[in-house]
Amino acid sequence: MTTQMIEQTRNDPWRDVPHVVVLLNFGGPTSSQEVEPFLRRLFEDPFIIRAPLPARFRRMLARRIATKRAPKSSAEYAKIGFSPINRMTNAQAAHLEATLRQIRPNTKVVVINRYTAPYAEDVVKTIDFTNSRIFMVTLYPHLCHSTTVSSLRDFDLAVEAHLGHRHIPTTRVFSWWQTPRYLAHTYQRLEQGLAPLLKSDPSEPVTVVFSAHGIPVKYHNRGDPYVTETHAHFNELKRRGEDWLAAHYPQAKVLWDLSFQSRVGPVEWVKPYTDETIQRLGKERGGSVLLVPISFTADHIETLYEMDHTYRELALASGFKRYARVVPSNDDPELAASLVDALKAHGF
Repeated sequence: MTTQMIEQTRNDPWRDVPHVVVLLNFGGPTSSQEVEPFLRRLFEDPFIIRAPLPARFRRMLARRIATKRAPKSSAEYAKIGFSPINRMTNAQAAHLEATLRQIRPNTKVVVINRYTAPYAEDVVKTIDFTNSRIFMVTLYPHLCHSTTVSSLRDFDLAVEAHLGHRHIPTTRVFSWWQTPRYLAHTYQRLEQGLAPLLKSDPSEPVTVVFSAHGIPVKYHNRGDPYVTETHAHFNELKRRGEDWLAAHYPQAKVLWDLSFQSRVGPVEWVKPYTDETIQRLGKERGGSVLLVPISFTADHIETLYEMDHTYRELALASGFKRYARVVPSNDDPELAASLVDALKAHGF
């Protein structure tokens, strides 16, 4: 700690007050036995299937979908060794807690997953709501109702079931992609993925495809800010990349695109779709393609299977000569450092 930080800590009126940071994430199955329960909780979520269904019918529908999808999903998860996302979330929680304790020693970081353990209904029973300052932050960089708001609502319902009401004071970080440290971190990962392709063959075009998890168009049209925030993040990373290229690879031909993946069901999702984008650009451009998982902070089924298997095969079959992918933060402590900055900006 710097001298200034030590002095601030000494004068901090909340120094000895218990602080709880609730770190929220998606969760993922770690064995074949967990796949169907994971899918069932996913499709029971009213922020995923937004139909005005009674609870009993929603559970029946979710069970039916989960039963149908489980065999295929289990095979895909088995191919990647099941989801590492829970392990990465725990690593980030440990990094976050260690750093925050340098500011306020009596700080605890607890993890809540939306669709796999640890569940909100269990974790809220361990929190001292009377004496603690409580901060909440998700591992979703961009605000989206299907992820951010769903996780926060899940926490509120668990609190209400535990306390009989949900009126507890919490400070909530809804969006943090624009944190300067996180922008620098995600740009560094982009540069690390792009540089080897440029060094290998500077004369070949390189297509950089940023891919975010999609949402239905009607969610976007109703005011969900996710797509707008994703576009803003993409444009900032593209701007930095173009400045770097002008300084170091002025002759390089690098083209930038943003697309959306993982659509399901019969409704229209936000376009352009990643698979269609890869197929079209492979035929038009050739050369190399670099996939950038812009909305994901850890590897999981969408990166390890969808990107590394499905999109790789599609890209090479469509005309690209080389395929590469940027690795998300995973257990890199720089992600936790970015969250610290976001929490400090919200009064931690």
